[in-house]
Amino acid sequence: MLKKIGLIISVIILIINILNYNFEFEFSDSDNKISLIGILASSCSILMILILIISEKIQEKIKD
Repeated sequence: MLKKIGLIISVIILIINILNYNFEFEFSDSDNKISLIGILASSCSILMILILIISEKIQEKIKD
């Protein structure tokens, strides 16, 4: 349950950062740099949570 809540929060943060990113200025604006860091960080957290969920499912199958 806690993993799913973390996954939902990470997806929400990812969506907020994507909406905050200004595609006209690309890398020159400091707000865009912050948005890119947020996008990267939330993408990494989503990936790590998904790896954790998958590894727990594999561990349950091996245990049985």
